[in-house]
Amino acid sequence: MNIRFLQTVVWLSELRSFRVTADRMNITPAAISSRIAAIEQELGIRLFERDSRDVRLTDEGRTFVSGARDIIARYNNLVSEVIPQKTVEGTVRIGVLPSMALTILPGIMETLRNQFPRIRVSITTDTSRMILGKLQQRELDVVLGFHEPHEDQYRVVNLCTFGMFWIADRRLQTHDDILTKEDLLLHPIISYAIGTHNHRRLVEYMSQRRLEECVIHYSDSLTTTISMVAAGIGISILPPIVIQDELRSGNLKVLNVNQDFPSTDYFAVYLENPSSRLSPLIASIAADVAADYCALYDNAIASRY
Repeated sequence: MNIRFLQTVVWLSELRSFRVTADRMNITPAAISSRIAAIEQELGIRLFERDSRDVRLTDEGRTFVSGARDIIARYNNLVSEVIPQKTVEGTVRIGVLPSMALTILPGIMETLRNQFPRIRVSITTDTSRMILGKLQQRELDVVLGFHEPHEDQYRVVNLCTFGMFWIADRRLQTHDDILTKEDLLLHPIISYAIGTHNHRRLVEYMSQRRLEECVIHYSDSLTTTISMVAAGIGISILPPIVIQDELRSGNLKVLNVNQDFPSTDYFAVYLENPSSRLSPLIASIAADVAADYCALYDNAIASRY
C-alpha cells in the first residue's frame, strides 16, 4: 500500500465511479479496480459496496477514508517542507468573485510568479453561486469569495472583510441630512442578482416588502453595476475598495446614511484534493496577501478578517 493507493480510495469515495475516478487520476478503470482490490485484500475487509449504478463506502471504508485523508495531508505537508518552492509545479484552477479579482488576485499572482514560477493558473470569474457549483463538481480547485454555511466538506480560510456603502452618481441631489432607509427607497436601486449573497443581505437590510414598493434593477456583473451607478441609473451597495479611482475623481460618491450596511467577509474555500497540494497553498498565499492588502486601508474600508 502506498500514497497513490490511499489517494485512489479517497477519490473513489468522493466521485463514486470507477470511470470518473480513472479520468481524474489519468489511469484506466481497470487500474483503479486493481488498486482497490489490492488494498481490500491486504486489509481483509471490504471498503466499498458496488452495484451496477453506484459505489458506496462500507462502515469500515468510512473509517479507513478518514484516516487516509489524515495520512495524505501529513504527506503533502512533509513534501511541501522539503521540496524547494521553485520546483513546485502543476496547474491550479481558481474561481474568484469580481471584487477579489480587482483587489487580492494581483498580489497572489505576483507571489506565484516570484516564489512558485512553475505553477500555472486558470482563473474563472463569476458569481458566488456559479464558482461554488464548479468547486462542488471539481471543475475548480479553490474559490476566493463566499461559502455556504453548514457545508462540512469545505476547507475554509478566512481572508478579509470589505466595508459596504451606499454609492451614487455625483450628480444625485441629496439633502445635507443623514439619509434614512425611506430616503434611499426614493431612488432606483441597483441590486446584486436575485439569490446571491449580497442580494439576500439587501433584503434583510430593507425588508422584502419595502423593496417590492420601489424601483429595483438587478445586475450580476460588478463592472456593469458600477457603470450603471455612474450613469445615474440608480444607487447601489458597493465596496469602496473596488471603486477608489471613481471616488477620488468625484465621479461617484458615498451616501451618508443612518444605518450602515453590514460589511462583507471573504474566504478561500476548497475541497481537499487527494492528489494535489496546490489548493491549500493558494489559500495560504491568499490569506497572506489579504493581510498585506488590508493594512493599506482604514478598517472601515478593508480589514483582516
